[in-house]
Order: sequence, then structure tokens, then C-alpha cells
Amino acid sequence: MELYQYEKEHLAALRNNLGGCMVLLKKNGAFPLPYPSSIAAYGSGVRNSVKGGTGSGEVNSRFSVSIEQGLIEAGFSVTTGNWLDAYDREREKAKKEFRKTLRQEARESGMNMIMYAMGAVMPEPEYDLPVVCCADAAIYVVSRISGEGNDRRAVPGDVLLTKSEIRDILALDRMYEHFMLVINAGGPVDLSPVMSVGNILVLSQLGTEMGSALADVLLGKTYPSGKLTTTWAAWEDYCPDIEIGDKEDTHYTEGVYVGYRYFDTVGKKALFPFGFGISYTDFRLGESSLSVHGTQVTVHAEVTNAGNYPGREVVQLYVTAPEGKLKKPYQDLAAFSKTGEIPAGENAAVTLSFDLRELASFDDERHVYFLEPGEYILRLGTSSTDTTPIGILTLGEEVILKKVRAIIPKTDLKERNYERAVSEQLPQDLPRFEIDTSCIAPEET
Repeated sequence: MELYQYEKEHLAALRNNLGGCMVLLKKNGAFPLPYPSSIAAYGSGVRNSVKGGTGSGEVNSRFSVSIEQGLIEAGFSVTTGNWLDAYDREREKAKKEFRKTLRQEARESGMNMIMYAMGAVMPEPEYDLPVVCCADAAIYVVSRISGEGNDRRAVPGDVLLTKSEIRDILALDRMYEHFMLVINAGGPVDLSPVMSVGNILVLSQLGTEMGSALADVLLGKTYPSGKLTTTWAAWEDYCPDIEIGDKEDTHYTEGVYVGYRYFDTVGKKALFPFGFGISYTDFRLGESSLSVHGTQVTVHAEVTNAGNYPGREVVQLYVTAPEGKLKKPYQDLAAFSKTGEIPAGENAAVTLSFDLRELASFDDERHVYFLEPGEYILRLGTSSTDTTPIGILTLGEEVILKKVRAIIPKTDLKERNYERAVSEQLPQDLPRFEIDTSCIAPEET
């Protein structure tokens, strides 16, 4: 296929930056590999690589590089062709059974098959295929697809791993010194059964150059520097107030305690917290400074690359707001900044800023956006659970920022409130700033 020059330039730029979209969750020093060699590639995503979602999450592209193709083009010798052929046959049988079940259920419901099946996704099937130690390195690619029109389900082959996946992932981790578990999915997968694995990479769904970009990361030509935008936890540890699955009536009663705001508030440990992501190298946050001008808050921080590879780090600023009229989560992300590439042994400066108004809460009784009086604790770190208090802002009185008019009736939906489980003794020498409330002008209603 002949590519235009602008396409070549676009794809090259895309490929060079895709490592920054991958999230390394665990490492044991076995990667990156020094050169392309023989590799045993297992799992549904090696050939059936998911570049995007379903429905509007899908894009018609002229081509797409699968993970298998990307490895081969990078110079790897993929030794598991027979296993992949056998898996394809197992998956095709499962797909036929899945479609047969959908047709039967559509008839029983009286719905048109197309409408009934819209958004339906087949869970990855169980299989019984042997894995062997036949290469210098190995990967297992867990692949999941999802999109509009349906909720993901807590079943094996979707949010949960299948027994076959768990068995083979653990076996490969024991067999190979150089083994990487790769997650090719647009959302969390419950990894609790395989947390002993030494190297885990969230590839996500990275479009047409995904297979080539993964090969680049395995070889260290580029490096992962992304962060999780959702909390990854064991399924049973997620907020109990989420009632998904009913197509007609779904009640979202978690209120403000969504994602990390729930886990951090109740003190429940996730497998991998919001904002988490490591790199081939190691970083250390140095000294920080804080300044306040009106409602504008600015933090300057220094990041040191303390490892042996170049890399990029994402510094994150969280704020614990005071509780008064309304309950609040333990903390909210207020700002973040990603460094440029930092060579091994060198430092970089980052600046983060936010406006205190952005932390306003909405009071649905008074129909106002307002700031509670009290102490706002600033926390700097590299994930929602890896932070250090760096300063306190004090607001002496309530500030109403905006009053609005109610245009929809109030519902009887009961939202849950949680008590903050985390208690701490703050350092006495933290910088403190008194916010002048007279400089906070209300917005027009």
C-alpha cells in the first residue's frame, strides 16, 4: 500500500510518542531487551489486537499493525505461530456460539437482532492449549474491547481474567526470565490473581501503530511514561454503590465518591491507584515551593532522574478541602504537569498551578457554587496515594461564587456519604497562606 508523505510523517510522529501513552505498572529489571530475539507471544491480543473501541470508538483506517506484525517487523522471531493458529480456531468457535445465543435471546425478547445485539461484546473464551519455554523472551497479551451501548461485566473474559489466562500468565512468569504481561484494553481488568508477575504494561488501545510502538518499548527505543486515569482494583473492592447492568434504570448513588475519591476517602488500598505509573528508570521528587496570588496557586518542584535510563515523570497536585455544609472526598486532583525527557542522573523543574475557585462545591439546596471556610491542604506526589503535604491555604469565611436557577426537579436518589478514614498529623512547619476573600468576586448568575 502506497502512503502519501504526510501520512508517513504523521505515523512516524505517532509512533515516537505512543510510549508516553503506555503505563508500566510493575518491573523487575528484565526490560528493556537489548536486541530483538526470539519471543513467545501468547494471548488474544497478539493477533486480535484492539486498536480502538466499538461503535464511535472505532475508526476505519487503511491499515493497522497488530502486535504480532509489529514484533516481526522489529526483527523479533515469533515462535508461537502454531499456538496462535489454534487459539484463533477456539475463538472462532466461541464467536459462533455467542452469535447463536444472541439470536436466540433476541427472538425470545421480541426485539430486532441488530438492536438487541448493539454494543454486545463476546467475553474472551476459555481454552486448553499448552504453553512451552521455546524463546528468549515472552509476552502474554490480555485483550478486551468495549464501547457505547453496553456496560462491561464482571465476568471472566471481560473485567475478570479467565482461568486459562490466569494459568498461562503465571506459568509463563515462572518459565521466562524476560516475561511481560501486556494489557490491551480501554479500561481496568482485575489483575488480583496475577499480581505476582514481575512486569506488567498497560498498552491500552493505541490505534494503527500500536504493534510497532509496543515493539519499540520492549526494546527500549522508546519508554512508557503514562499514568493511570482510573483506579485499578480487585472487582470486589470497587464502590458498592455502583449498580450497573440494568438497561432501563441505572442508579448512580456514589455521589462525589467516584474512582480514587472513594478509595482514598475510605482508606481502601487498590491494586494500582489513580495517577500511578512507573518507568524503566526511577524518579525522585526534590524541593518544592508554593506561592499564592489572589486565588491563583502555583507550585514549583524539582524532579531527579535517579535511574539508568532517560524518562519522563508526571507530577501531581492534590487538595484536601474542608468539610462543612457538604461532605467531601479525602482529596481532589487540582493540577498536574509532565516533564520533558530527563536524561539519567539529571534534574528538571516543573510548574503546577490552579485557581482556588476550581475547588468550589455545588449546594443543591441553595443552588450555589461556593467555597467552604477552613483549611485547604495541598499534597504533591506522583499518584493519588504517593503524596506529601506541602502547604495549607486558609479561607476565613464562606465564599459564594455563583448562584444558578434550578431547571430540573430534585430527584429522590439517595447518595451515599463516607467518613474520611485517613487521619494524619501534619508537619508544624508547613507554609500557610491566608486567602483574602475580598478579592474573590462572584460570577454573574
